[in-house]
Order: sequence, then C-alpha cells, then structure tokens
Amino acid sequence: MFLQAKPVFPVGKTQEKNVFTTLRAEVSDLRGTALSITAVSFYQVWVNGKFVAFGPARTAKNYARVDVLPLDAYAKNDKNEILIMVAGYYCRSLSTVIQPSFVQAELRRGDEVLLATGRDFEAYLPTTRVQKVKRYSVQRHFHEVWDFQNGSALCDPAFRTELEVIENAPTPIERRAPYAYYEDRMQETALSVGTLQFDETRRCRTAPYSFIPDARWGKYEESEIQYRPYEFMQQHAQTVTAKDCALPLSIGEMEYALFDLKKIETGFVKLSATATSDAELAICFTEDCDGKEFLFTNMNVYNSITLCLKAGKSIDFLSFEPYVGRYFIVAAQKGAIKLNAFGIKTFIHDPHGVLPKEPEDPSLRSIFNGAVRTFTHNAVDIYMDCPSRERAGWLCDSYFTGKTEYALFGNTQVEDAFLENYRLYKNEGEFPMGALPMVYPADGQNDKKFIPQWTMWYFLEVEDYINNRGHQNDGSREAFRPSLEALLAFYKIYENGDGLLERLPSWNFIEWSAANEWGTDVNYPTNFLYAAVLEANYRLYGDEYYLRRANEVRARAIADSFDGTRFYDHSVRSKSGDLKLKKEHCSEIAQYYAILFGGFDIHDEKYANLYHLVTKLCYADSTEIPEDMEPINAFIGVYLRLEALLHMKEYDLVLKDVREFFGEMEALTGTLWEYRQRLGSRDHGFASYALVAILKALNKN
Repeated sequence: MFLQAKPVFPVGKTQEKNVFTTLRAEVSDLRGTALSITAVSFYQVWVNGKFVAFGPARTAKNYARVDVLPLDAYAKNDKNEILIMVAGYYCRSLSTVIQPSFVQAELRRGDEVLLATGRDFEAYLPTTRVQKVKRYSVQRHFHEVWDFQNGSALCDPAFRTELEVIENAPTPIERRAPYAYYEDRMQETALSVGTLQFDETRRCRTAPYSFIPDARWGKYEESEIQYRPYEFMQQHAQTVTAKDCALPLSIGEMEYALFDLKKIETGFVKLSATATSDAELAICFTEDCDGKEFLFTNMNVYNSITLCLKAGKSIDFLSFEPYVGRYFIVAAQKGAIKLNAFGIKTFIHDPHGVLPKEPEDPSLRSIFNGAVRTFTHNAVDIYMDCPSRERAGWLCDSYFTGKTEYALFGNTQVEDAFLENYRLYKNEGEFPMGALPMVYPADGQNDKKFIPQWTMWYFLEVEDYINNRGHQNDGSREAFRPSLEALLAFYKIYENGDGLLERLPSWNFIEWSAANEWGTDVNYPTNFLYAAVLEANYRLYGDEYYLRRANEVRARAIADSFDGTRFYDHSVRSKSGDLKLKKEHCSEIAQYYAILFGGFDIHDEKYANLYHLVTKLCYADSTEIPEDMEPINAFIGVYLRLEALLHMKEYDLVLKDVREFFGEMEALTGTLWEYRQRLGSRDHGFASYALVAILKALNKN
C-alpha cells in the first residue's frame, strides 16, 4: 500500500502518553495526486491551510487501515504545503488498542512518489498542545488543552525534532468504511451571554469517569495537571445579561456565551477569535440541559476544551478530535476575547443516498429522521455505541445497527469493517480460549471482563450479514468459520447434563434491569439465545447436528421455565445438586427472548396467556405488567420487544411503541438515546434500529 513511505515518529516518543507531533512538507503541484496515510493513534491532514481529513479508520491490534485522500481540490499553482498532525496517545481505552505511536504517509501521482515519510517530511514537537492533562474519558483518551500564548505556529523551527523509523509497525490494510462527511455548521447568534460567579456551595464532580484509570490504564497524576475547565464550569453560577446575541461578540473575564445548536451535533469544535488580552478560555459542551443554565450531564466524560490565547493575536481553531453536544459554552476564565465565529465541523457518515422514503405520518417521520441522524453520528469507521464518551465498537449493539445500515443504504460498508476487526482479533490470553471481546478495537479491562452473551449476538449478526445482506457467495462464510467454530467450542465447555448452558463466566448480561442479577446458574434467556446460535450455525454450514441441538435446547428451556403464563429467568443449583426454578425471579425481557428464539407459535392456545401479557399489559414506554415481574429497560429490552412484536406480526403495536418510546427523545435532541430515562448518552448507535422497526411495521414484513 506504500511504495516508499516508512512508519515514523519522533525519536523516543512512541511509547509516551499523549504525544502531539506535526509533519510538514512542500510540493510544487498537487494535480492528480492522492495522499495515502495511516497512523496510531489519530491524524489530521491540512493542505494549504485547509482541513482535509481526520483518521484513520480504527481496526484490530497489529493492523492499520490506510486512507487514500485525493488532493486536487486543495491545489495552488506553485507551492503547496502538506501539514499532518498526529496524536499518539499510547494509553489503554475502549475506542482503540494500545500500540506504539507512528505515522506513515505518501503523496503519489499514479506510481510516482512525490513525498514520503522517512524521506521528505520535517517533524516538530510543538508544546502548543499541552501533554499532561486529564483523561477525557477512560473509554477515550486525553482532554484537549491548547496553549497559543508562546507562539501558535505548529511548525516553528524551535520545535524541530528528529524522526525514527518504527520497526514491526502494524500491517497496513485497506479502509472499508466510507469516508466521513464534513460540513461546517456555524452559529449566527448566541442563545445568551452573561457573567460567572464563584459559588462554593455548588456540587463539583472532579473525576467524571466510569472507573478511575490507574497507571496500567494510563493517566497523569493530579499534581501534574494545571488546567481544570470541567471543575471551573461546575463551580461558577451563571447570570444571564442578554439573549439572542449576534456574532461577533465580546467576552470579558468571567463572562460567557452560550450556544444552542437546536439538535445534538457530532464533530469538531470550530471557532474564530481575537484575544484583546492574554486569555484562557473554557469551551464546554453538553448533550442535554434546559438552556437557561449550562449544566453537564452525568455522562462520565470530561466535556471541555481549553484554549490559552495571546493578546492581540487571532486564531481559527478546530479541535483535534470530534465531540458531541447540543449546548456549548465559551467562557473566559482569564482575559478577554472577541468571538468572531463558532460552530461545528461535522464528522459523520454521509447522510445522502438514503434509500427508503420518509414515513408520511409526522410523528414517525420525525423519529425516522432522528434515527438517520443517530446512525450517521455512530457509523463513521465502525459501529459505535455513542459518538461522545466511548466511540466504542460493542457487540450486540452492532446486531441492531447492522440492520439499520442495510435498511438505509442497501450496503454493509461500515459493517464490513466492524466485523473484519473482530475476525482479525487475536486472543493474547486476556479471555478464555475461543471467546471474543465484548468491545473491539479496545483494550481488555484490568479484571479481563467480557460478556459471553455478546459473543452470541456476534454469531447471529454474522449469520444475518452473510445470509440476508448479500454475502452468501463472496467468501465471507469461510472467512468467519474459524471464529464461529471457536465460539461453539467455548460454549460446549459450559453445557450441563441437560444440554443447557450453566454458569457462564465473567459478566453475564441479559439487559439493563434486574434480569442481569438473575444470570446464574441456568439462565433461560441465555439458553434461548444459545439455541438461536446453534440454528444459525446450521443455516450457515448445513450440519444437521446443530439444528437438532437447537431444538433440544429450546424444548428443555421451555419445559423448565414456562408455567403456562410466563417464562421465568433462571434455575439455581442446590448444594445437593438439584436445579430449582426461581419463581420469584421473572422479567419481562425473558418473555421476549423466549418468543424470539424459543421456536414456538405464540398463537398456539398453550401460549394464550403469554400473548395477552405482551400485547395487552406491556408497552415500551409504560407498563401495567404484574408487580412481581421486572419491566424492561431500553437496552436491550425495548429492542427485543420490537423484534418480538414484528415476529408476532403485531405491526400496529410496534408503531405505537415506537411513537411513545422515541418521540420525546427526538423532540429534545434530534437523536435517540441509550436509556428510557435521561441518563447516559443521548445519541446511541443501536437506537437507530427504530427506523428498521418503523419500515418493517409499515411494510408489514
């Protein structure tokens, strides 16, 4: 993929945390050229002062996807500057795999190499991006702090450094996902401006993380960290002094401007400003607040950027990484600025070319469009749970998002990349033999946690991908066989004397409800899912043994867990060795696992009470189920309910549930959320499945 370029990085910096470097070169003519480039962790390419791209697409450990960027559109007549910014994070995360940092780039016109790393580029280590900062989140990397007070030139001669060629660099492979869609969405007015007042009584969360990162995970000590805008914003009350203020506008010390983008947007924070005195700016953002006062959500993420500006200097700033928000606040902790422009440069899947027509019903049309926006935010290079805190590729989420991509575009470009990453995964001992990570590309957590059920959803997604999304004859069936056979061997270890799975290891995840507490010892939702896996293997490879085993597992699970009205969640093995059904543990989600994967006819008189329960007493957004039954949560309960109702051909109920569950979400943020409550992400990839449910229900298929 590269003819002459070498993988390079500043000498001695490949295994140092949060290193920012720039590479620069000039070329006389860009006509007919393209830049091939990859990096660990991320790059931005600029040509003649114009932003070109962010990348690369993420992939498995020991591999690196190569972007090919045509540069004709950026050409000048005589001299053209190529600037590559690279952030080498070298820390563990759930959005990348830890690998030594490097960049490899080559500018070619056909087979003629005009520029190549290791030969032509000058390199710099600017101190402009501050290295010792807080983690942005434990799922991602580091908070952005930019200090332009000591010179803003990223390629100042004072920053020159030497490069070394990286030995045993990751193997270059092609990008499969489409390239991102970039569009500047600038704000003409601020929602409000006002003043800030310190208030010691205000609650201040200083470590907004899902878990506190340790040295293995990668962090800088609190004593090393100077900039804390997240804490600053929490500690200061806001007093509005004016509303609907047109840009440009002046922001003095301890003053702010608040912007409402009307809907959640995903992309790079973009602003233009002139410092009227030395200034320190806190740029903070949130997905959800009332608009009267800026407040962070409880997202476990350090949603802020710091800019330090020199008096009299102007700056056109673009954040290095993409972020997510509806409300943005620009506050002057010190000094004063004139804010000339503010907005977002999108970083999303191209929203054009959607195949299905919008529904005619206004409420469904709004949810449909919210689902499209949610998908585009969460499917750039892989399927992601959310574009904010994690940007992580979780199994099970992807089962639903994969259906969305195919429904929208009739292709599987992002899914191709997502599933290939899992195929390329090599177990280095962090999980049991044959098991897969619950999220990838990502680093294993300290407790080596994984979700056995998520590997089953991988199995079902692969079968769907091959048999229902156009990959029957392209070699995928055999390409996936090794990972699927390894999973079957892993499950086999946990089959008990009845042929059911018992006491699966690690984190048994059924859904975000009390059902998760009932994963032991023989969990029936898991066994119904296992039966679906066994039958999927039969449909893929034709071995009758797996169809027979699927039917055996279903029959035994039904016999053991169904009482004529409902399914119960699990049986527990006593000290004497007997299994006893826990009839005090019954969840709504267990009913949907059984309906989807139990292989029975819900319209059979035997299941009349169950049919009444799920169609007359249960709803996605509010429930009237018996008090002794645990109601579903959004994930994955609502989605399995929708799938079950489609399976039952209850199309009107599907549309009713979609309206009631997703309508308010879309109205508030223009996106669909992780939970039914206002918790977590307000922009979650799997939620885009709502449009699949709408289309299937309207088309009655």
